[in-house]
Amino acid sequence: MNSISYKELEQKDRHWHEVLQLARKHGFICQVKDGMVTIATHVTQVEKFGERKYLNIQDQVNAEVFGK
Repeated sequence: MNSISYKELEQKDRHWHEVLQLARKHGFICQVKDGMVTIATHVTQVEKFGERKYLNIQDQVNAEVFGK
């Protein structure tokens, strides 16, 4: 069994802000909870939530994550 190297994890996590910025820019964020972000394509979001909720999510989630 491999042990977890927190140094390696920290190196990988340095890209988190970059990933969030891209997800925000392209509108893929659909949920934020307990420090975790769920992303999905726009089509998937509309199919799962409907148009009205999709539009609300786009405004609300991005405001939560980025203080929009």
